[in-house]
Amino acid sequence: MPADKGYQELKKRYSIIGTWLVVVGLAGAAFLAGASLRAKQDVFSLPQESTVQASALIKLTPEQMPVKIESIAKAQGDVRHRELLNSVLKLVQAHYVDKITAAEETKMARGAVQGMLDSIGDPDTRFVDPKESKLLDDAAAGRFHGIGAILALKREKQGDEETHKLIVVTPMPGSPAEKAGIRPGDVISDVGGKWVIAYDPGFAKLNKAMQNQDIDKLSYKKGWQEAEEKLKNGLSISSALDELTAKTSGETTLRIERPGHKEPIELKVQYRDTVVDPVTSRMLDKRIGYIRISQFNPRAAKEFPVELTKMRNAGAKALVIDLRNSPGGLLDTATGIAAQLTGGGNLAVIREQTTRRTIRVPKTKAIGLPVTALINNGTASVAELVAAVLKESGVATLVGTRTFGDGLIQTPLVLRDSSAALITTGKMLTPKGVDFTGSGVKPDKEVADGDKDADVQLEEARKLLQAKLGRS
Repeated sequence: MPADKGYQELKKRYSIIGTWLVVVGLAGAAFLAGASLRAKQDVFSLPQESTVQASALIKLTPEQMPVKIESIAKAQGDVRHRELLNSVLKLVQAHYVDKITAAEETKMARGAVQGMLDSIGDPDTRFVDPKESKLLDDAAAGRFHGIGAILALKREKQGDEETHKLIVVTPMPGSPAEKAGIRPGDVISDVGGKWVIAYDPGFAKLNKAMQNQDIDKLSYKKGWQEAEEKLKNGLSISSALDELTAKTSGETTLRIERPGHKEPIELKVQYRDTVVDPVTSRMLDKRIGYIRISQFNPRAAKEFPVELTKMRNAGAKALVIDLRNSPGGLLDTATGIAAQLTGGGNLAVIREQTTRRTIRVPKTKAIGLPVTALINNGTASVAELVAAVLKESGVATLVGTRTFGDGLIQTPLVLRDSSAALITTGKMLTPKGVDFTGSGVKPDKEVADGDKDADVQLEEARKLLQAKLGRS
């Protein structure tokens, strides 16, 4: 097969398979990776992204509450673009060989919106159809499906080859992922014995070699067939995400690449529903209370003050706030909880398209107790903001490892047919204006994760508080 003909055939097949390398599905393609196909030198070339945001957090709970389309001002823009979409629809209706049904029109319209958002190149800006939006509603209520883990798409470049890795941001508490031993930072390379297609299996290299006359036609054909076979036996990222985030029964085997381990790890994990309590508490000893915030959803806003009062009534003279493996949630909930600990004041700087505003809460009395906060690389989004607020205000000492590094804000814009466009509308900065997207929040006391039987991070946090209580 000549190189140029092979290229055209690949483009055709690529469109049939779906853009498996750059379009990511959350529960059946609700999540779009946002890196559109640019076929300049080869069909697998990908647009360059800022190196600041190394990962795309597959968010189940956006930072802002949904906004209905009726409350949004009419969008401004070049009228020619709207006319273009309308003209194509009319042309298809008038000239396509078969009559276009109403259901097909709906599918076309949603496909156009999906492609439009995808072309922006932002991993977190995506289209969610009415059926898929149920996953977002469930997650906001603390109910997760599949393996019960928050996932991300990480882009890496090694030489001329670019890969997309499916990484675990955090397993939710009590989830099948947590019980199977999956950890933040794990890379899922295989699902159910199928390779998660993360890179071009060789088509681009073959085309380039053929064009440069570095290989003969026989070698080219053989290499092409081998690459095709690998692609055929693989699992698209969208399909992998569909299994990992939407299934409610059965089990699978995951092949995991874990940082610090030379050999891959195979883990059996179940698919089932996981219900998460956003805030839990207990006394660590007679003087030190412990509050874990697993998710910053509306329930957390109500339950945190209750748990805080419970710890005070139990005699807590110091407090551990555990933000480890907390994937975030609503910005309003996060700043409300942060205000209860710090006493209010400036809690965040929000950078939007044309504005830069400060979130400020009227000053009240701070918690008045020594506090340590636990963080790790599973601490993401607004959970990172809370950690930064506690650190910059001097209220808490941060213990653990650097956080995930996602300060982007998503707002669901609900359309008339109950579908939604999740759009990145801003970026969170710390009260002092520090941008933590890509870099994360650094702990004051670096403590690596221990084994399952010893929570060395919690023990270090407790020792720090004991020392402060001892001095007082």
